[in-house]
Amino acid sequence: MKNDAQGLVDIGKLVLTFAQVNRVTLHEDGLTPESDTDHTVMLSICACALADKLYPHLDTGKVAQFAIIHDLVEVYAGDTNTFNISDGGKKEKEEREHRAFERIKNEFQDVYPWIPETIAAYESLVSDEAQFVKAVDKVMTKLTHRINNGAYLRNEKITKEETMKHYGDQTKVIEEKYGNKFPEVIEILKMLTNDIVREAYDI
Repeated sequence: MKNDAQGLVDIGKLVLTFAQVNRVTLHEDGLTPESDTDHTVMLSICACALADKLYPHLDTGKVAQFAIIHDLVEVYAGDTNTFNISDGGKKEKEEREHRAFERIKNEFQDVYPWIPETIAAYESLVSDEAQFVKAVDKVMTKLTHRINNGAYLRNEKITKEETMKHYGDQTKVIEEKYGNKFPEVIEILKMLTNDIVREAYDI
């Protein structure tokens, strides 16, 4: 039990560090950065609520587990701004996150293997639940932009054309790679995108 207790302490430290990782997205005030734990809790609740209402065939418990750990590698890899990210930037992000996963695996495989095993199962995108969480995750950024009327876009002086291209490209990837089973999620994503563009650029 001593190892189990120490392992919980280590998880606690991991999560507290996770909470200190800030994203580029912002709170309602348009100033306060959204933390990785803010984002994770938002995704977990939204994904479970959506799955329960729209996709009863999904295992909501599995959805919750994937949502909870989906970004945990960012404890060591940090968050990456993927707005119009280059191919080189994507590759570098993947490499950093793989190294971070290996570190988490080394730290927890022996005492609490659920952590690395669940991360690996999510990243594999084999199950419908993993694909669903991945798709809903992309909606979360739109929620924060919608809540603060596109504050990040305005602050960074990102043009309407750049925003529309990024969102269009992103939605296409989601539809082609892992979101085609969840058309309602895609529709929500498109609706939020249209709202953000309209509000951020005073259309």
